[in-house]
Amino acid sequence: MSNAAADLLIEIGCEELPPKSVDALSEALFAGVCDGLEKANIGFDRAASRRYSSPRRLAMVLSSVEAGQPDQVQERRGPAVDAAFDADGNPTPAAQGFARSVGMEVGDLQRMETDKGAWLYCKQEVKGRSLGELVYEILEGALRQLPIPRPMRWSDHEFTFVRPVHWLVVLHGETVLDGELLGQKAGRETRGHRIHAPGVHSVTSAGDYADVLMHAHVIADPEARKKRIQEQASSAHADVLIDPALLDEVNNLVEWPVAVVCSFDEEFLEVPHAALIASMQDHQKFFPVSADNSGSAISNHFVAISNVDSTDFNQVRTGYERVIRPRLADARFFLKQDEKTPLADYAPLLDNVVFQKKIGTIGDKRRRITEISRHLSGFLGEDTELAARAAELCKCDLMTQMVGEFPELQGIMGEHYARVSGEPDACAVAIAEHYAPRFAGDSIPASATGVIVSLADRADTLVGIFAAGLAPTGNKDPFALRRAALGMVRILSEAALPVPLSNLLEWAANSLKGQIECSEELLGEVEDFVLQRARGHYREQGYSTDLVSAALGAPWKHIPDLEARLSALVAFMNNEDAASLAAANKRIGNILRKSEKAATETVQTDLLHITEERALFEDVKRVSAEIDPLLAKFDYPASLAILAQLKAPVDAFFDTVMVMDENEDLRRNRLALLAQLKGMFDEIADLSVLG
Repeated sequence: MSNAAADLLIEIGCEELPPKSVDALSEALFAGVCDGLEKANIGFDRAASRRYSSPRRLAMVLSSVEAGQPDQVQERRGPAVDAAFDADGNPTPAAQGFARSVGMEVGDLQRMETDKGAWLYCKQEVKGRSLGELVYEILEGALRQLPIPRPMRWSDHEFTFVRPVHWLVVLHGETVLDGELLGQKAGRETRGHRIHAPGVHSVTSAGDYADVLMHAHVIADPEARKKRIQEQASSAHADVLIDPALLDEVNNLVEWPVAVVCSFDEEFLEVPHAALIASMQDHQKFFPVSADNSGSAISNHFVAISNVDSTDFNQVRTGYERVIRPRLADARFFLKQDEKTPLADYAPLLDNVVFQKKIGTIGDKRRRITEISRHLSGFLGEDTELAARAAELCKCDLMTQMVGEFPELQGIMGEHYARVSGEPDACAVAIAEHYAPRFAGDSIPASATGVIVSLADRADTLVGIFAAGLAPTGNKDPFALRRAALGMVRILSEAALPVPLSNLLEWAANSLKGQIECSEELLGEVEDFVLQRARGHYREQGYSTDLVSAALGAPWKHIPDLEARLSALVAFMNNEDAASLAAANKRIGNILRKSEKAATETVQTDLLHITEERALFEDVKRVSAEIDPLLAKFDYPASLAILAQLKAPVDAFFDTVMVMDENEDLRRNRLALLAQLKGMFDEIADLSVLG
C-alpha cells in the first residue's frame, strides 16, 4: 500500500451552532480525530494541524496524513503443544480454535520453543487498512465523545448532532474519501457566507480550505477572526471595553465581522452602569464604550459587530440602536420601580423562596448569615452592628425586578439600592462585596465588613449543604461548594484573618440548630473538604505536595499560621541539614509506630548510659527552652534554624545507640527521648513526610 502523505480536510457543515459551545465542540472533535488516527497507527503531523470553526461549521486540516496504516507482521502465541494435541496426536478444540482465529489450518501453524515448553505459534503479515476505510470509524468515535448536552434529531434520522447537518467534506489531498456521516455523503463542496457568497464553493485540495473560504467571505480560523474583531472594535472606538467571554461568544456568531459604532440616548446613563453593561453584553452582544478610559463609567456609545459588510452602514447602525433602546428602557423602568421600596422591605419576600428544602428559605439563610456575622465580627473586633446590618440586607436585592431580569447584577444592585435607601456606605459596599471572589482570579472583598459577610455566607452554605446530605460527588456540585470553599481559603489567606476554621464552621452549625443536625463528624468532613481546596490552592502557588502535607500535619491554628509554617519550611529545606533531619524524623516516626510498648512519659536521666544519648538529651532540653518563646511568637524560621543544630547529635545518636535495646527500661527511655525530639519538630511541621 502506498502511504503517500497529504493534508486531510474534514468539515461538518450545519445550521448555526450555539455560540458558547462552538470552541468546546471544535476542540473535542479535533482531539478525538487526532487521537483516533494515532490509535489506528496512521502517521500525521499533529503539531502542524489546525482546527477551524465558524457559526455554521466544525472543521480541521490535519497535516501530512498518510494514506493508510503500514503493513504489519503480527505474532500470536496459541495453546501449549501439550494442550493442543491429544494422546493420539489429534488437534484438540483449543488448537482448532486458535487456527480458526488466525485463518489457518492446524497443520500450517508453527511451534515456539521457550524455557516453559513448546507452544503453537503463528506469524502473519497483515495488510494495513486504508485511510478511506478508517476515517469514518474514527469520525464516528470522535462524534460520540463530543460534549453535546442536548443533541438534536431532524428529518427521520436515528442519529443526533448538536444541529442539523447540511454538508460534509472529507478530502485527502485532492481526493474525496467516499463515505457518509450524519446523513450526508462526503464531497469537496463547502458553503460560503450567506449574504456575500451564498451557495457552494469547491475545495480543490485540502490545503486550500482556508483560502477558499476567505474568498467566500468566511474567516474559518477562529483566532484570526477573533483578532479581526478586536482590531475592528478598537479602531471603531478607542475606549471600547472588550470582555473576553463576550469576545469569544461574538466570535462564534459571525463569519465576516465588521464593527459598527452606535449610540443611545444620554438619559439612560442615569441607570447604574453595571445594568447598562449587562443589557448590552448579555442581551444584545454589544461592546460598551468607557466614558473616561478607566472602565468605571460608560458613555452612551457602544460597538456592535455585524456579520455583513453593508453598503449602507447608517441603516445597520439604526437597526442596532433601535433594538437596544427597549432593553435600556426596561432597565430604567425596573430601576425606578425598585427604588420606590426601601431595600430592607424586600426581606420578608425572601421567606417565599426555597434555598434548599432541608435547610429552608433564602430568608432562613439571611438570618443565619446575620448570626454568623455577629460572631465573626466580634471575634475580629470589628463593628458588630454594621456587619449584622449588611448581612440582613445582603440577599434582599434578589427580590428586585432588576436582579430578576439580570441575575448577574446581584450584589451590585444591592449596593445601589442600599445607598438610595439611606444605608451607611460601608454597609452598601459590603452588600456588593460579599459575593467576591466570584470567579478564579477575582479579588476578595476590600472592606472588613465585606470579608465578614462573605465568609459567613460561604460557611453557611458549606455546612448547611453537607448537613442536607448533598456534598459534591464526582463532577456534580450544584451548589458550587468547591468554589465556596476555595473562596473561603483565599479570603482567610489574603485578608490574613486569625480565625480558626473550626470556629467558623461551628458558628455556622450553631446557626442551623432547630433546622438540621450538625454532628462533630459532619463538621470534620466539611473542614477536610475545605482543606482539600487549600491543598490545591497552595500547589497552584508553587508549594510541593509534601511541603503542604508537612505544614498541615502540625498543630496550626488558622490559615495565616499555616502559611507562616509553609514559608518557613521553604527556607528550611534549602538548609544543607534539612534533608538529614527530615529523614531522621521519618525514621523516628517509624520506630515509635512499630514499638510494641509505649515510651515513658519523661526521660529518666539515670538510664542515659551512653555518651551520645546523654548529649542528645541535653541538646533537646536546651533547644526546647530556646524555641518555646519563638513558637509563642509564631517565629518558625528562627525555630527551625535552632532545630537544625540538632543534626550532629541526632546523627551521632543513631550511629552509636541501639534504640530497641533488649532491656525494656532502656528501650522505653530511649523511645521517650525520641518522642520528645520529634515532638519539637512536630510543633512546626511533620518533617517525616519530607524524609
